[in-house]
Amino acid sequence: MVEYFMLCGIGLAAGGLLMLMVLPLVHDRAVRLTRLQLLEAMPLAAREISADKDLLRAEFAMRMRQLEIANETLRDKDAGRLSEIGRRVAEIKFLRDELAEREAQIDELKARHLARRSIVKQVARLLIYLVVHSNREERLPLQAMRATHASMARMAERYAGLISL
Repeated sequence: MVEYFMLCGIGLAAGGLLMLMVLPLVHDRAVRLTRLQLLEAMPLAAREISADKDLLRAEFAMRMRQLEIANETLRDKDAGRLSEIGRRVAEIKFLRDELAEREAQIDELKARHLARRSIVKQVARLLIYLVVHSNREERLPLQAMRATHASMARMAERYAGLISL
């Protein structure tokens, strides 16, 4: 049984020696892999650091230029819309002025129509008066006829301007 323990102890000692021989190799590999990972994560030279900064600046400049272009297109669209609004406002003003002018013409034509209507009514009354009183012409005194004639002349002069309208 002692031999059994001795063989186990010799085996453990041999395993320990083999482990001490292999351990530096495993440790060196672990250090090398860790170093590579750190180098990949962190730039080594100042050139790489400035290159990264330049890359960030370039990306920022590209984004700013894209925003400027979008802003310019929006300004152009707004200018186009404002010019369209101005054109439409001018057109509305022109149409309102034209409407006001036509309404004034309509009012003037209505006034002329009423004046002519009034003239026609008075002329009709005079004609009726003359027709009715034409039978009595012999009986009317000369002064009454002259007064009627003068009244008709005054009325004709007064309404002559309205008839020529």
